[in-house]
Amino acid sequence: MEGLLGRSQFLGEAVNLFTDEKTANARSKVIEWLNEVPNAESGTKCDLLVKVQEMILGSSVELLEEFLENILSLAHDGNADVRKQIVCFIEQICKVKVEFLPQVISIISMLLRDRSPQVIKRVIQACGSVYKNGLQWICAMNEILDSAEQAWNVLSLVKAQILDLIDNENDGIRTNAIKFLEGVVVLQSYPDEDSQKKDNDFSLQDVPANFKLVKRQKLEEEALNIFDILLKFHAATHISSVNLITCTGSLCTIAKLRPSLMGPVVEAFKQLNSNLPPTLTDSQASSVRKSLKMQLIALLKNRGSFEYQSTIRHMLIDLGASQGEIQRAIPKMDKQEQTRRQKRILESAASNLNKKMRLDSINRQQERRGKSGLDDEIAKDTEMEVDEEEMEKQRQRCIRVNEKFLAEQLRTSDVAVNLVVEFLPKLPDEAPDHFINEYTPIRDMSIQQQVVKIAKVLGEQMTAQKIGPGAAAFSKDMPMRPRRIEAMDTSESVSDQPVDEDQARKDEATKKLRENMERVKGEQELIERMKMRAKTLKLQEVTKPFPRPIKEKFLLDAVKRILQSERQCIVGGVSAKRRKILTVMAATFPDKVRYFIFDFIMLDVRQRIDLAFSWLYEEYCLLQGFTRHSYVKSENRPDYAYSELLSQLIRGVRENCELKDKILLMRRIFLEAPLLPDDALNQLVEMCFSEEFVNPGVDLLKDLTVMRPPRKNKLIKVLLTFCVHERTDLRERALEHIVALYNKHKVLPNRIEESALEWANHLEKEVPPASIFAEEFGRPEVEVAWKEETARTCMTLLLTLLPYKPQVFLEKLCKIYTTTGADLKRTILRTIDPTIKKMGAEDATLLKFIEDCPKGTETLIIRIIHLLTERVATPNAELVNRVRELYANKIKDVRVLIPVLSGLSRQEILNALPKLLKLNQIVVKEVFNRLLGIGAEFANQTMAATPTDILVALHTIDPNACDLKAVVKATSICLTEKEVFTQDVLIGVLQQLVEVVPIPTLLMRTIIQSITLYPRLTNFVLNLLQRLILKQVWRQKVIWEGFLKCCQRLKPQSLPVLLHLPHQQLVSALEQCPDLRQPLFEYAQSIQEEPMSGITPQLLDIISGKTVDVFIADESGGYITVDQIKKEVEDPAEIGVISTVPIAPVPAPIPAAIPTLGGINTPIQPTAAQPLPPGED
Repeated sequence: MEGLLGRSQFLGEAVNLFTDEKTANARSKVIEWLNEVPNAESGTKCDLLVKVQEMILGSSVELLEEFLENILSLAHDGNADVRKQIVCFIEQICKVKVEFLPQVISIISMLLRDRSPQVIKRVIQACGSVYKNGLQWICAMNEILDSAEQAWNVLSLVKAQILDLIDNENDGIRTNAIKFLEGVVVLQSYPDEDSQKKDNDFSLQDVPANFKLVKRQKLEEEALNIFDILLKFHAATHISSVNLITCTGSLCTIAKLRPSLMGPVVEAFKQLNSNLPPTLTDSQASSVRKSLKMQLIALLKNRGSFEYQSTIRHMLIDLGASQGEIQRAIPKMDKQEQTRRQKRILESAASNLNKKMRLDSINRQQERRGKSGLDDEIAKDTEMEVDEEEMEKQRQRCIRVNEKFLAEQLRTSDVAVNLVVEFLPKLPDEAPDHFINEYTPIRDMSIQQQVVKIAKVLGEQMTAQKIGPGAAAFSKDMPMRPRRIEAMDTSESVSDQPVDEDQARKDEATKKLRENMERVKGEQELIERMKMRAKTLKLQEVTKPFPRPIKEKFLLDAVKRILQSERQCIVGGVSAKRRKILTVMAATFPDKVRYFIFDFIMLDVRQRIDLAFSWLYEEYCLLQGFTRHSYVKSENRPDYAYSELLSQLIRGVRENCELKDKILLMRRIFLEAPLLPDDALNQLVEMCFSEEFVNPGVDLLKDLTVMRPPRKNKLIKVLLTFCVHERTDLRERALEHIVALYNKHKVLPNRIEESALEWANHLEKEVPPASIFAEEFGRPEVEVAWKEETARTCMTLLLTLLPYKPQVFLEKLCKIYTTTGADLKRTILRTIDPTIKKMGAEDATLLKFIEDCPKGTETLIIRIIHLLTERVATPNAELVNRVRELYANKIKDVRVLIPVLSGLSRQEILNALPKLLKLNQIVVKEVFNRLLGIGAEFANQTMAATPTDILVALHTIDPNACDLKAVVKATSICLTEKEVFTQDVLIGVLQQLVEVVPIPTLLMRTIIQSITLYPRLTNFVLNLLQRLILKQVWRQKVIWEGFLKCCQRLKPQSLPVLLHLPHQQLVSALEQCPDLRQPLFEYAQSIQEEPMSGITPQLLDIISGKTVDVFIADESGGYITVDQIKKEVEDPAEIGVISTVPIAPVPAPIPAAIPTLGGINTPIQPTAAQPLPPGED
């Protein structure tokens, strides 16, 4: 046992430790959040307050007292959302810890006077639960604390404030005030056996009987007064529809929860049903009637409505309820229950009758006393006294008016300043004793609270003196009431008579039955006597009939007067009745009346369209047989009048209205007309061909297709016809709506698919069929051969629907493409652009189609790939893989790779380059635009191969793989793009090309073009020429010729390079380029005297052309005379020429070959350690 006790003590300590830690963590979080609030944005403030509320009220209520003051200080925040969140916090406090009500209720009272209507509405919503919880808390107290008393006083003030808000100018505030007052009436009244019970319900019977602070009788009187105010508000003529519906719901709720108040509620509903407020529009009146019907059915379901079932039944029938609805709403009661309730009703009636009889008896006795002249007795009975209750009411009314006046004035800074300036000099030097005794300091109050406090004190003082605006509440004389001394004795004398209530009730019922029988018998006898001597008046016998023209004239005059009274009827609130009269006249009277009314409508059809619709619906009722026969129906087919009116209305709007009004009215006519005959639809189709009404007309056809299902087949047919019409604007608008109907609304999708496939099938024929040429398609003349525009029209519906069901339409497109001729194929390739772009490269069906590549669709697939990669930086990886597999396995045409070049690897691009150069020159230009990113279309693409790689690869292409002319054109295309191949890029390219073995054929051509583009490359090119000498450039004829041309172009800078040539090659160079001899000779002479120049007389002779019998002794390039011939040791690794020409040597970079690509030897880029050419640093 001791172990268990010790264990429980340990567990208790652990729990306390855990709880303390949890509270500490919560406190730190709350402090952190509250510190963030002042500097946060309004939205963030609300979020932080929500977190604080959840933390404190959800899990750490003990922290509420610690942080309450800090949180409530935010009620003065400038943002309305923050103040609303504070109201929410207070509401939750009153639900979780209602003991804090005295500390928070003053904030509620203050926020009820907030400047923001949204805050006031939120406060009123919260006051419902705050008032209920506060009343329950106060009534549960055993001992009344001062704080509770103060809280109850503020609660009562809040209740009065909200009661005043029922006349606020804001509609939403009035609505919320009504809902609050509904709750007050329910809380402050007694339930009975028929009251609907709710969980946690509270009523007046839960208030202790002898509770000092809260009096049952006072609360009940207050509730009844509020109930009367709600009834008066409900009957007001100026009430808005929203407030009326809300008030109707509140009264119904009160009647269900407190059936004792059902009588006045039913009477109020009865008055509302018979007299709706004149300020309501037709739609608002309809909403109010619908709401009233719902509330009456809800009342009828309540057992407490047994006494009023007959009245409610009549109202529901008047509101359009069926007998079935009414019967289902009546609660089930057995006969015993019905008998009990009827008996209770009779008892209540008898009790009221006895009270009335006693009061009548008293009144008769008083009258007899007055007539007998018993003055002393009258004086005794009617001795007057001051009506203290009325005096108190007048006093409180005066105080409220004065307080309100003072509060409004004190909030103005000018008034406060003037008061201080005027009365400060009049203050005594010392405070009077009574002021010292009675003065209470104002502490811890906001400015608004101080104003209210001062206004209250001054208001009481002004009321005591009967001054101020509230003085009008006092009557001129003291209110008096008679003091009845003998009334008790009289009532006792009446009550002393032994009366058997049951017997009195039976006697009363018997007496009424006898009176009714005698009255009925007398009425029957009177009727019989009148029948015997009365003769029926026949108007035809005493009047002379008018001629037909006069009758028609009178009729038209009457109709004319009714038509001209439009404004008077609107002002008088009887426009609906006038419209009904005109509707019946127009639908049932002869043609002259019809045309007269129709012409009146057409004079201002926009304002009188409601009359036209009423007439149209009346004609529809006549057509369906819902009402009497029309005059015009007897001579024509049954739907003639309706169709004629609708057609005339459409024609009148079409001809007389401006475009804006025409669009609005046409939409109303076609969407609201109960029946749409073919004639009306044909007029709409005809209007769609006018330039101004194309878009509105086609839009209306689409809406009718969705909203008028019975006519959808005809409307879809019209839209499908427009989809293949010759007019572009009409076709595009119709296609847009057909897509919406097919994909979004799912209206006849099979019919739309059939039409698309049917028109596409025409393309498989050699010549266009005659069926596609007709007036309805805008192509009246038959064509004998396919034209591009006609072919596009046949394909347009299929291509438009292709993205939404590609598995069907793509197969059809493939079949058409494989069977048509070259001209139609080109048309298809030019037409599919928007469709393929809309589908996108991610479409699985499209990718599968590219992968399968049906026979005959190769060019179509290439076009599709082009469209999917157009203006795309990096093509879809899945698409690139499909194209790569397609090229490898099925389509060997390299053009298929062009769209996805930016998705290929560097090696794949270089491998495909020889084949790409063989294509048409225009295609080659496009390829290099892609590769080099030239133009806006390809600027965003990123290639794996750089421009340097491409130009080097072009120089190293195997001549057997590609024609040299194509390579020359390709290099020219590259070198013309100076923005891509800049000076630095060309330096890198030429450095790589010099290291290639064997030397590329086009190297010297590229060098010469580079010098032409960038003259600053001269020093760099001289360096390259010197390196080419080391590579024995003379061994390749084409390159040697280019070398010499380059030297000619670069003279005199190239002269030192020529001196590096072996003697034999120098002689050959001077023979091929004699223009170099003289400059070179002069240059050699100029540097001959310099040390280490290497200029020998023999070299000068060679330059001048005087040397003979010179030959090459070995491959090293050394020159010897005939008499100095001797056997030389071969040393092919070095050149035996010694030169002292002052030219900076260029160290040869180490060439590094990359993997070959179809006969292409591409060196890698020069290393970073390689020095820049002379002059380029």
